[in-house]
Amino acid sequence: MEILAFQPWDGGSHRAVRESITRHAHHDWSWVTLDPVGPRWRLRLGALELVDRAREQGALAARPDLLFATSLLDGAQLRSTLPASLRSVPLVLYMHENQAAYPVSEHVDTRDRDRDAHLVVTNLSTLLAADLVIWNSAFNRDSFLEGLDRLLRHLPGRGGGSWRGLIEQRSVIAWPPVEPIPGQVLRNSGSTSYPDGISVAWPHRWEHDKGLDELLALMDRDAVSLDLRLVLLGERPGTEPEQLKRLRAAHGDRIIHDGWVPDRASYLQRLAECDWVLSTARHEFFGIAVVEALMCGCLPWLPDRLSYPELLPPIARGLSPKNPPKDAAAVVTATQGHLESALAPAAVARIEALAETMFETMTDEPARERDRHE
Repeated sequence: MEILAFQPWDGGSHRAVRESITRHAHHDWSWVTLDPVGPRWRLRLGALELVDRAREQGALAARPDLLFATSLLDGAQLRSTLPASLRSVPLVLYMHENQAAYPVSEHVDTRDRDRDAHLVVTNLSTLLAADLVIWNSAFNRDSFLEGLDRLLRHLPGRGGGSWRGLIEQRSVIAWPPVEPIPGQVLRNSGSTSYPDGISVAWPHRWEHDKGLDELLALMDRDAVSLDLRLVLLGERPGTEPEQLKRLRAAHGDRIIHDGWVPDRASYLQRLAECDWVLSTARHEFFGIAVVEALMCGCLPWLPDRLSYPELLPPIARGLSPKNPPKDAAAVVTATQGHLESALAPAAVARIEALAETMFETMTDEPARERDRHE
């Protein structure tokens, strides 16, 4: 199939997913992308910009079999702005996140927080404009539907009609592709590089939604008793967070590594040398960084919230250095087996298979309708 794909936020995990789809796809994907700046503006006007860019690139000259878009745009705006000949092309939407559950920083102006409700409505119109909605986790889908229900309680009149049911009917779950861990990393895995104490990877970017205060409190409480050693790997903002300064001041002698590692092989090797991967996140719609750590052999020290229960088999849940498994190797093996469907070849194949099935169903409908009348 010929697939014309729109990516309004081509950075971070969104870009990684696009690159994995391109690398492992069996169909012909053509991407139109925008830089990862101004997420709210991407939701408001990104579709207009993408259509303009697609027109400039000549991507609208031929009719594709499918349209594909990721979630930081207005899908209704996209369809209405496309040439008339393309508006009936089936649209597949991949939901990386949703605005009903996306946390707002306490430092954001109250007026900006109030505008979040409109972005939930943008998500709603986008979902209803799509023919197939692929969510990257069940938590992502469920948290949006719960947030939509809360919002619609304020709606005068009917309170939303059948919108939730329509969304549920066209929704499926497909984990985002995570590139396989190179064999060389796995052969060299283990905590031999950090022989003292318990080495713990914390692979998140340093943002307000990743629980920096909880990480600091955890270290204040357990660093000495558990003999913890931290490997801090997340990307850093331009302004250094206050919690990082406090963490360094209080526990600098327990920080083995402190900084982003841009080289993927070196980054994965750092993960493979750790005993545990820790998350303190208050927001995570999937968790590619955590999945990479688990695939590298880290034991899961993850809260029972967000998408994390989906990522773990029962044997791997509720573990921590205070409650270690009796058989660590069995936990690692079970977890890696559970996550095999997230590895890029399988994950991309599932995304394409879902798109194929939807395309075949929609293209067969006119023929079935003719047969019924005949």
